[in-house]
Amino acid sequence: MGKFAVVLTAGPDDAGSAVNGFEYALSLADADNEVAVFLDGAATKWPGEVQRRADHPVSESLDRLEEHGALAGACAYCADVFGATEGCEDADVALHGTAGEEHAPDVGELVADGYDLLPVS
Repeated sequence: MGKFAVVLTAGPDDAGSAVNGFEYALSLADADNEVAVFLDGAATKWPGEVQRRADHPVSESLDRLEEHGALAGACAYCADVFGATEGCEDADVALHGTAGEEHAPDVGELVADGYDLLPVS
């Protein structure tokens, strides 16, 4: 099967796009593809948002992604900028890169590792 990296930038202010991105990733994972979902930009707010609003439709999607082992993490740089670091840490979402210094994921490295990129915003 394939290898896909979903780079989600849609945050809580654009829930429709975020739900679509999560559903695309879940559909790929359910079809036995290797999937890695990265929360980037405003999407780094999702872990904290679903902790505050467990009834949000994204909550179930994040749970299912974690069950598949497909939630690869969030950008530490963006989480810092969007005030989302604590929410990611509280939800045990891995932070990649460095706050204030280094953006992540390295999409060039993902492509070199054989992933097809699916940016969703």
